[in-house]
Amino acid sequence: MFMRIAVPILLFFAPRFLPHILRFARLVWRLSFDKRVPLFLRLLLPVALVYAVSPIDIVRDSVPILGRFDDLIFIALALLLLVKLSPKEVVDEHNGVAPPSKGPEDNKSGKVVDGTGRVIDDE
Repeated sequence: MFMRIAVPILLFFAPRFLPHILRFARLVWRLSFDKRVPLFLRLLLPVALVYAVSPIDIVRDSVPILGRFDDLIFIALALLLLVKLSPKEVVDEHNGVAPPSKGPEDNKSGKVVDGTGRVIDDE
């Protein structure tokens, strides 16, 4: 019964969320191998995956809701910390966001004057 309802809902929402999920997965993959990201952050996801596979749990499975989902919570927390604590310029580079320009043409304060010049000889 649950599958008869869940599958059409997943197929309905897949085109909307699948590109975001794939973009996030590519970002996590690239951050995991980027040397500019601190080693501690890069090791969070493998440690969370080892915790999910291991039979040792911090929260026992007998706890009603939290016990069943603690592995997923640790993996989600590791992903969140990896993306949010990585340097912003590295995350922007992997997302394809152009760095802000420091040139005078981007200065909107009105203090930049454009013009032309010529040399006049007094001889």
